[in-house]
Amino acid sequence: MFKIILLSVFTAIISLPSLAQQYEVTIEEEKTKSRVNFYAVNENLKDLDVVVTVTGIGFKQRGGAERPIRVPATSKVKVKSLIIERGKYPMYEYTVTTTDSLARRSLRPEFEKLKIDPPSPILLYSTAVCKRCDTLTKSLAASPYRFKTMHLPEKPDVAKVIQRALPSLDTISSPIFSLGGALHTDILTYEQLIERLYEEKE
Repeated sequence: MFKIILLSVFTAIISLPSLAQQYEVTIEEEKTKSRVNFYAVNENLKDLDVVVTVTGIGFKQRGGAERPIRVPATSKVKVKSLIIERGKYPMYEYTVTTTDSLARRSLRPEFEKLKIDPPSPILLYSTAVCKRCDTLTKSLAASPYRFKTMHLPEKPDVAKVIQRALPSLDTISSPIFSLGGALHTDILTYEQLIERLYEEKE
């Protein structure tokens, strides 16, 4: 068995129409004995078309003109695959072109949905009498954002700390959100949560 030594140079090139906006993707490489696979990770809230162009030696790739690959918002998609030539040491460089000006001819392979970090960390504290916590937890689970929950009756030490800031904690029936460390008791819907998140960011 021989080792495959791979040298990669990443150069990002954004080639966009004048009205298109600029978005970045992260390229992840998966190396096996016979292949090098490239995955585009889109952590934006916009669908993007991505083209990865690879040049170098020691590998084969599909011929013909490169077609854009659709990478949906908050998802990961395989956008390129190289076949390593037997006994060769592949050396390559690649460029990445992204645009939110979506083309009809884009290929649409399978994708993996991802969770991304929100503008500020989200922690939902639920109480024994919280009326909307289950609904908001379900909405957050279906959202693209990472979040954490904590049921205060199960964490008495944490509840004591929260009660210093919220003396009426035992009677609060609304969700208690910590957004970037600040407590909020007036967020009752997912839409209000997202609005507050972006207010905090500004």
